[in-house]
Formats: sequence, structure tokens, C-alpha cells
Amino acid sequence: MIEGKGGIYMLTAYLVGLEAHLAPAFVIFFSAVLQSITGFGLVIVAAPLLMIFYDPKLTVPIMLLLACCANFCQGLFALRTANLRLVFWLYLGLLCGQPLGFWAFDHASSAMLKVFISAIVLFSLGTMQALHLRIRERPRNSWITGIFSGFTSITAGMGGPPFLIYLAHSRMTVEVMRATCFVFFFLCNVTSLTSYELGGLPIAPALGECIYLLPALVLGILIGHAIFAYVPKALIRRLIFVLLYITCLYTILSVLVH
Repeated sequence: MIEGKGGIYMLTAYLVGLEAHLAPAFVIFFSAVLQSITGFGLVIVAAPLLMIFYDPKLTVPIMLLLACCANFCQGLFALRTANLRLVFWLYLGLLCGQPLGFWAFDHASSAMLKVFISAIVLFSLGTMQALHLRIRERPRNSWITGIFSGFTSITAGMGGPPFLIYLAHSRMTVEVMRATCFVFFFLCNVTSLTSYELGGLPIAPALGECIYLLPALVLGILIGHAIFAYVPKALIRRLIFVLLYITCLYTILSVLVH
């Protein structure tokens, strides 16, 4: 009887906590739907918005934990579709690029690095779209892209843009690109989470928050997966470009305003 009452009390406490987390849960839900459709977007969209509700130092591990959960589930089902050879060279490059990122982070201000990297990404996007350039998928190009992703993930906290520019300007189909994103971002987030833990930074407070945000994440993934089949593939590529432009502009403006 006591055990039954204890279970009811825990469930009631969880539901009360869930109600208090409705706003951040909606952010996670919307971002998860977007990620299921395009292959990315959870961190890029949710992280800046979650900083309204959480301290930035708590937002980072929350997003890493949620991203690992999402990418693991999505990557597992997309493993056969993903270009694993491409993922291998990209991840190898990422491991090479992160030490360079740590060096640059120690020798330059984070604000300057964020503006510099965002400006380069914007220039690259604009140039490649204006000239209708395509990037050939080859090990060397994949490795170099991975280096840039590793570098920007440490210096600016966004390793996605170089990788997404590479994929979006390749001849890869949207289905393969989406699946490759899931697998690559899972490896990236696990690597970042491991570095975070080894650095002695606390994960426990973030775990507590993730428990309340997980239902929204799961629901968003399922709905996004169901919607994907009905979204025009050309629209998905446009969505990727729009999100990249918004991310870079937001990063530059956030630094300039502060």
C-alpha cells in the first residue's frame, strides 16, 4: 500500500513538473519535428530559445543529452540509408579539427571567432548559391569538411554549418543526406558530451531537466517522421539553406548586441 502511494506521489510530482516545463517542451517539440524532416535543426533552433528559460551553462549539456537521444534513435533506423563511408571521413576530419579549435579558442576571443566563422559561412553560402556550384563527394573533400566542422564546433559551438553546406551542395539525394546527418551528428554529440564529462563539468542537473523534455522530443520525432514523406524534397533543401542563414545572422547579431 505504501509503495502504491509512493508511486502515485512520484507520478503526481512528475506531472506537476511537466506542467512547469511546457514552454521549453514546446521548443523541443517544434525543433524535433524540424530535425525529423530535414535531418538537423534540434540544436540550432532549440539552443538559443532554451537560453530564455535556462542558464546558458545548463542549456549546453541539456541540448547535448537530448541531441544524443534523438540522433541515436533516428540514426539507428537510417543506418542502411546513410552514406557511412562519407561519415567515416567526416568524423576523422572532425577529430583532427577539434584540437585546432581548442588552440584558436585559447588565442582569440570567442565573440570574434563566432562573428568571423558566421561571416565565412554566409559568404560561402551566398557564393555557392549565386554561382550554382556543386561539391564532389570524395574522401579528401569530406575530411577537409570534417576539419572545419571540428574547428567550428569548439570555437563557435556550431559544427553543423560546414557539414551541411557540403551535403546541400552535393548531388546526394535528400533521403541519403537526412540519414547521413543523423549518424554524423550522433557521433559529434557523443564526442562533445564525452569531452564535457572528462572536463569535469556537471551533467546531473541537465539529466533532471531532460526527463521532463523527453516526451516532447519523442512526440516531435514521431510526428516529423510521419510528415517527411509528404514534404517536397526541393522544399527540404530550401529549409536547410534558410536555417543556415538564420543561424549565422542570429550568431552575429547576438555578439554585436552584447
